[in-house]
Amino acid sequence: MTPALSWFTVPAPARRPPGTGGTRRPRVRGRLVPVVVAVSVAVSLAACTPGPAVSSADAGGATTAPSPPNPIPELVPVEYDAPRELTGTERLMLYRPGPFAGDAFDEDAVVETVLAMTPETPAEWERAILGQVHGDYVAALRGTVEFEYAIDGPGAGPDQERGPAGPVGTNHFALLLDASGSMARPSGEGTRMDEAKEALRQFVARLPREATVSLRVYGDAGDATAEGRHASCRSSRVVYDDEADEARFARALDDVEPGGWTPLARAVRTVAHDVPDDATDAIVYLVTDGLETCGGDPVAATRALADGGVEPVVNVIGFQAGNADQEGLRRIADAGGGAYTAAADAAALTRYLDREYARMMDAWDAWRRAELERIDDAGRAHLAEAERYGATLMEAAEDEGRAGMDVTRELGDRGALDDATESAVWEYFLDRKNELWRYGYDTKAANWGDAYRERVRDWGQVYRTATSRWSDYYRRAYQN
Repeated sequence: MTPALSWFTVPAPARRPPGTGGTRRPRVRGRLVPVVVAVSVAVSLAACTPGPAVSSADAGGATTAPSPPNPIPELVPVEYDAPRELTGTERLMLYRPGPFAGDAFDEDAVVETVLAMTPETPAEWERAILGQVHGDYVAALRGTVEFEYAIDGPGAGPDQERGPAGPVGTNHFALLLDASGSMARPSGEGTRMDEAKEALRQFVARLPREATVSLRVYGDAGDATAEGRHASCRSSRVVYDDEADEARFARALDDVEPGGWTPLARAVRTVAHDVPDDATDAIVYLVTDGLETCGGDPVAATRALADGGVEPVVNVIGFQAGNADQEGLRRIADAGGGAYTAAADAAALTRYLDREYARMMDAWDAWRRAELERIDDAGRAHLAEAERYGATLMEAAEDEGRAGMDVTRELGDRGALDDATESAVWEYFLDRKNELWRYGYDTKAANWGDAYRERVRDWGQVYRTATSRWSDYYRRAYQN
């Protein structure tokens, strides 16, 4: 009998989970479907009742076994000797990318490939789909796990090759002021002492507040007579020892008055006690209007400083010193790794101290600018690296998740998945996408923050180093 052709409306299947992470194809709520209606029950039953399977051999041909379903391949892990134990989320990404990952995604090809595997359970459907669209995470994951935000520390300073910097401390300026009787002689509108005080006050006023300053006066006790020599030659005392504060330093100077003899060696020996324990460097400025008059050996005393571990630079300023004293004062400076300068009057002394300040500031300012630029470039590169790794992981998670959800919906549209299985598989890819995307975002933010804070720390270290390493610069300048 010949079947008749009839038409009726088939209702659309139930709606799938909302598409928060993938593109959902609009569904048709009703459509006309051609249906063959059997005119004869006998014909219909004969056509619909399954009979025994007939092999090729029964039909007279060669025997052929039924084709087995395609196996669902396992994900291929990637070996990674990580520097630390990986988290569960990180281990989810340590597999080779699927053949349709990222830009290679082809929905129809993935669907056909997955259907050929004949999955049955939700877990099998998930594994079959994931094997085709698994994202390419490994390179970015390694970069994230091994992210190095440290920047090479500041270099050693002007004219030195860059190398690992030692601990940053403070730079100490030890001022030794001659308070012997000869400093009471008239000079300009006052005395030698008045002019020396003013020059030192101006020098301290310009020092960075991070620096520490000590002022030791020598020879202020006793007087210039034979009877006063004993007290005078034993006098060496600290009148100021603190941060570079102009007002307090000036008040300490007010109490200093010229006394008697000139114990240069004693002053140099005792200056070692003025350098703070946490100071990385020390510069000594020895201001005197003449040579030792107490029988000591200031050259030997200066050399002994290095033997004691202090190793300061000792600069000597001969303030209105006589010509006969110049060579002896120069030998003291040479022994201390510093320089000797003759200052004929207050203006010359002030100019010398101004030049000293300007020279060290110019040298260290140039070094500081170069170091800050280097640190800024390295910091920017680290920030960009953190951004790149995180963005790559987030993009891969987004592509994989959308692909998995789109394939799941298409399989549901084709009737390969029932509603419960489609919902379970769709939610699996949504949850996986959210977990991996959040990892990329969080690690990007953490690495970016580490790199930024490191750059700020190194900036601060450069500023502190430029203050604390001045004596290294002087030592090289004077010894070359």
